[in-house]
Amino acid sequence: MSVSIKDVDDNAFRNLKAEAVRRGLKVGDAATEAFRMWVASKRQARAKDRERMLEAARDMDLLRVEKGEAWSGAEEIRRWRDKRKR
Repeated sequence: MSVSIKDVDDNAFRNLKAEAVRRGLKVGDAATEAFRMWVASKRQARAKDRERMLEAARDMDLLRVEKGEAWSGAEEIRRWRDKRKR
């Protein structure tokens, strides 16, 4: 497939092209690999976020059971946010 991409950073393209030449690749093949790696990294980040959300939900469920009505999910979330800010 032939593709034209606008607004590519000159430095980024030169670096990609230079690395492709060093490795004996066509620029298109190197760009394809870069596209695949970028998409994979975004998918991996989403999966990690999902794992963290599921873990947090499990923790909150345990706290609800242990503490009963005295426990506030909103207060717990505020504590987590405060910890992240430090």
